[in-house]
Amino acid sequence: MITSIDAILRRLRGNHIALLIALDDHGSLRKAAHQVSLSQPATTKSLREIEAMFGADLFARSPRGIVANEMGRCVIRHARVMRAEVGALRDELAAIMRGGGGTLAIGAVMGSVPVWLTPILKALREVQPDISVEVWEDNSARLLSMLDQRLLDLVIGRPSVSVHPDAYDFVPLDTEEVCFVVDGADPLARDPSITLAGIAANPWIVPQATLPMRSLLEQLFEDGGLPFPRYAIETSSTFATLSLLRSGAGTVGLMPLKVAEYFAEYGLIAILAIPVERRGPPYGIATRRGSALMQPVQKFIDLCLERSAVQ
Repeated sequence: MITSIDAILRRLRGNHIALLIALDDHGSLRKAAHQVSLSQPATTKSLREIEAMFGADLFARSPRGIVANEMGRCVIRHARVMRAEVGALRDELAAIMRGGGGTLAIGAVMGSVPVWLTPILKALREVQPDISVEVWEDNSARLLSMLDQRLLDLVIGRPSVSVHPDAYDFVPLDTEEVCFVVDGADPLARDPSITLAGIAANPWIVPQATLPMRSLLEQLFEDGGLPFPRYAIETSSTFATLSLLRSGAGTVGLMPLKVAEYFAEYGLIAILAIPVERRGPPYGIATRRGSALMQPVQKFIDLCLERSAVQ
């Protein structure tokens, strides 16, 4: 039986991680012992401790050396991740001690990327060039889940989709205009009299059922007294939408207007001449309610507020 997480955390040591990586690198107890500066008997003992900790053999022994089995490869993969995380921790602490640096992990919904994320990160780089930034683009629900797990420092999204929206401090930024799009070479793009009724029976790429943009699209069909497409392909991926629009003439999708304008500029898609009065729900910056904000997080929010004030 696999040992509990608490038991692993109590018993796992840094030299265990180093040994696992050394064994994978060299396939030899003797060479691994030399790399981690242990005697061969001490290395053998440490390996037994590791295998006892996980409750399974992790390596196959043979006269030619030692090779990780399937479980061993899994443990080694995570050992390398842990070593990389410790390295990132050390680098971040060193940057803070130098009076700068730090890291910022941001989640952003698709529509906010060209309007807010891109210009704000550019401005942040100008005032704090040694900051390390990690960006995740996904829907609000998944990003808020990552924020709850402290994998993200802030989310540009919609806390309203959460089952506990009051768990977040929220700075509203914008509402989202949407538009209908087709492949850039599609003849529909050149039809000034096109209507939603005229394309309702076309192949559709639609947002997944749990997303706010899906609700908006359903409302647009309901407003027009039209049945929702029965065999639409559902996706939350921008790249998948772009690729699928090319899958057949007349394939239609729905996108945030600012995102569509970006891709339309390069001819990848075309925006249909169908006015859309409805807008998506407001989005903005969400952070964990009451949590102390690190300097890079606060600076990002301040830059957003400065941009909002001049728009």
